[in-house]
Amino acid sequence: MIASLRDNDELMLTAYCDGELDPATEAEFERRLQSDEALKARYSRLMSLRQAVRALPLADMPQDLQARIQARLKAETEPSNSERPNVTVLRRRSWSFQALAASAVLGAVISGSVLKTIDHFGQSDTVASEVVAGHIRGLLAPQPFDIASSDRHTVKPWFTSRLPESPQVPDLAARGFVLLGGRVDVIGHNPVATIVYKHAAHTVSLTTLRAGQAVPDQTIAGYNVRSWSDGNFTYVAVGDLPSADLAVFENAFSAAESAAPEIKQ
Repeated sequence: MIASLRDNDELMLTAYCDGELDPATEAEFERRLQSDEALKARYSRLMSLRQAVRALPLADMPQDLQARIQARLKAETEPSNSERPNVTVLRRRSWSFQALAASAVLGAVISGSVLKTIDHFGQSDTVASEVVAGHIRGLLAPQPFDIASSDRHTVKPWFTSRLPESPQVPDLAARGFVLLGGRVDVIGHNPVATIVYKHAAHTVSLTTLRAGQAVPDQTIAGYNVRSWSDGNFTYVAVGDLPSADLAVFENAFSAAESAAPEIKQ
């Protein structure tokens, strides 16, 4: 079982990623990062999330936004005819409003970018967007699975007891993809099985949809999406590893599935 993180590890991890630790503390933290699997997994999820956020497109700022902010600042800082405020207080107020305006602009840009991205992906491919959203939710959770096991004979029955149809769960460790477990995601209001594998420092989510459902290969929010089908399911693999590695994963999964067929339950 993966050990739980220390109480201050979240703060230390954030400071480490931001380059805010002193050299001695950074070296000690890196030694822990090499040996602590729970901490290493949290680091991988945090870096994946940062990459996804950086991949969001920037929204265009309204042309008159700067003029409106400057007009508001001028109105707030100009003295009235009957009052001459202290110069120091006036400057403080001016800086306060400028900081508030800057925060408002930043919030508007970030919110606009997120909404624009969600709208774009929703129009282009809702299913792929939902699958990627499930992958990201898994990365943000304490662990990216509901059942933690590297034994396919444990993960497969767990799916069977919860879903009308459950996929095969091949062991791909020999091909470099280690089984971590599985979870149930909801795609289009339907519960579906998602098998979770690990490849080096990368997490791969393999979601199983109904057979014949078309999901185009693409990149969403920095995550590569690769899909293929057989007679039972459409498989959608998501991860931040290169597309070529996802192709290797597809080949490994398909070969293992064909070599050891199971009766679908």
